[in-house]
Amino acid sequence: MSKIKVVSNAAGREVTVNEPLVLGMTTVEELVESLGAELVVSQVKAQLKVAFRAVVRRKIEEKDDNEEFVNTEEMVVAEDFTDWKPTLRITKTAEEKAMEALGGLTPEQRDAILAQFNNA
Repeated sequence: MSKIKVVSNAAGREVTVNEPLVLGMTTVEELVESLGAELVVSQVKAQLKVAFRAVVRRKIEEKDDNEEFVNTEEMVVAEDFTDWKPTLRITKTAEEKAMEALGGLTPEQRDAILAQFNNA
């Protein structure tokens, strides 16, 4: 059975518990059969709102090289979001991130960084 880590920053505690079966379901049909269509739609819509708010938040927080806001509130409000749809975010592993970061360095820079880890 899979585990899920739950962290409470407010309490300064964390636990790892067994994941509920519903989180292992992989199809809409399984979710609807287990939870009912109304609950599945409600949960999906709630998560879509979170994802959409993040898109808008990034627009209002975006700054240029001079630390000036790129978009005014009016520009964000005027933007047409009617065709917005979420995208699937692919999370990279730590190894993939390291390879990507190290790949952009000169051989000398890469050797210097790796030497720090080898000497640790």
